[in-house]
Amino acid sequence: MSSTLELPAGWEYANGKKQQALLAEYQLELPTVHPLHGVDIDVIAYRDGNDDILLKHIQEADRVSVVHLTWAMQKEFANLPRMTFIGSFQGFVEWEYLMYGTEPEGD
Repeated sequence: MSSTLELPAGWEYANGKKQQALLAEYQLELPTVHPLHGVDIDVIAYRDGNDDILLKHIQEADRVSVVHLTWAMQKEFANLPRMTFIGSFQGFVEWEYLMYGTEPEGD
């Protein structure tokens, strides 16, 4: 999966301090019983105006997840932070279109 892929409208690539802050909050919130616990990920993007982040699964090519952070700044319970999508990057783009009617920027 290349970092040059176009994100749906409303999403921004995360880098630098923003990426570090999102990863730190994700790691803080993630309980040991969460489906993504133990999965090596990178935060690659965030949805502007809400608390969704796009995670790249390091060990699986073209596997991403969308997670909704709570910003509770503490470990969460069972199914929080809520995972709203898991699949391929193209599947994510299609899911975003179905959910929000958003196409990649520039289309």
